[in-house]
Amino acid sequence: MKLTEQFETFLEDVVNLNQTRIGRLEDHVKAIQEFLEPSSYEATIIRFSPQGSWAHQTIIKPQPDKEFDADLVMFVERHPDWQPQDYVNNLYTLFKSSGVYADKAARGNRCVVLDYAGDFHLDVVPCVTTDYYSQTFEVCNRNDNEFEDAAPEAYSAWFAQRNEWTGNNMLIHSVRLLKYLRDIKGRFGVKSILLTTLVGNMVKGLDSYNRAFYYPDLPTSLKTLVDRLDNFLQENEEMSLVENPVLSTETFNRHWDQAKYDNFRDCIHRYREWVDDAYDEEDENESIRKWRRVFGDDFAKGEVIASATFSRALLLQTFQSRDVVAAVIYHGSGILDGLISPRLPYVERLPWRVENQLNVALRVTEVSGRRRNDDLRLLRSGDVLEKDRWIRFEAFQENGLSLSVNSFDVHWQVVNTDQEAAIADTLRGEIYSSHDPGVRWESTEYHGAHWVEAFAVSKRTRTCWGRSGRFFVVIQ
Repeated sequence: MKLTEQFETFLEDVVNLNQTRIGRLEDHVKAIQEFLEPSSYEATIIRFSPQGSWAHQTIIKPQPDKEFDADLVMFVERHPDWQPQDYVNNLYTLFKSSGVYADKAARGNRCVVLDYAGDFHLDVVPCVTTDYYSQTFEVCNRNDNEFEDAAPEAYSAWFAQRNEWTGNNMLIHSVRLLKYLRDIKGRFGVKSILLTTLVGNMVKGLDSYNRAFYYPDLPTSLKTLVDRLDNFLQENEEMSLVENPVLSTETFNRHWDQAKYDNFRDCIHRYREWVDDAYDEEDENESIRKWRRVFGDDFAKGEVIASATFSRALLLQTFQSRDVVAAVIYHGSGILDGLISPRLPYVERLPWRVENQLNVALRVTEVSGRRRNDDLRLLRSGDVLEKDRWIRFEAFQENGLSLSVNSFDVHWQVVNTDQEAAIADTLRGEIYSSHDPGVRWESTEYHGAHWVEAFAVSKRTRTCWGRSGRFFVVIQ
């Protein structure tokens, strides 16, 4: 399922760099220009131009406790007495002599880095004009003391053209999503310029005539580009040079090697399967769960919370109550199976094949303290408990025999529902291990109806031989 509205919300609320931070960046850039233009920097400054993700509009919100980065190109005339390293070194000296920038400035190989701690860092890149009218430029490699051909604005124009071919900024938005995927998963490392070029190369001129098929919306655009990128990578087992499409003398592989390429190739192939699976899924809840597998728990968060909480109108109409706990107290626990779907979108899919060779039962007791055996009472599914109590779940065979610790691992799925757990961001839904062989401990924290299920997993075959079914815990 495409879930177009959820994608648009996710892009706007989670992925995109918020306008306030973009405004701060632009204000700082304006101040830097006002500082440099009348300064003692001896190479004549022609103009400034945004570059990199900022210029391509693919900049995204950084992960927590991380900074975003931006590039500012400073076009200058060639100085007759300077070597390549002087353009960077003298710019660095100028910033270090300023009371405003001294604590922010550091030297990079081709730039001066200004670090606005906790927010972003800005690379100021001197770019020497060799022939302004033919748009030929050079950046300065300080370490090697060499000039290197560059075409920053021509590259931005190349990317903008391909974005135009897709229409509605679908290339820009897809690159943002892939950069977010890279950052949140942390499974592959690829520089933004390299990723942007690889994805941009997947857009063809004829696409402008077939936008309605390939790029009608964001999820379809993402699928189109990821599928094409995976096809390209699978056809090329050996890492090839990724050239700057507007400057054949420049390649973007300097931070890549065959091992990193192999990992990237494998990751994109795996994520392509996930994207296709989520896109093709017809059940909305299941599609949300599958897209969250790709993009994490912030995707479709509003829909997940809505699915986990109970409609007060529905409860009132069906059970004459506005609260699920009150409904259970009045009508009994038999209402829970039909009321709470086992396929909620935040519930993790079982990682094992289920063979159902065993009947698994649970003995569930409320105890007087964690990991103590002083049973207060034996519980039935759907019993109502107070908060701040401990519950001991023990799995065994339905015939009363214990599950062999040599043959089976017992895993547990714990799922919370309703508003308190949603507000606390603890709906859970993951698979957990046992605390002790065949035993899991849980506490009662959130008002609502929740469930726990046990799975007996064969150590030999890694298949699920039996499951207990859902055991409901209702908390006042």
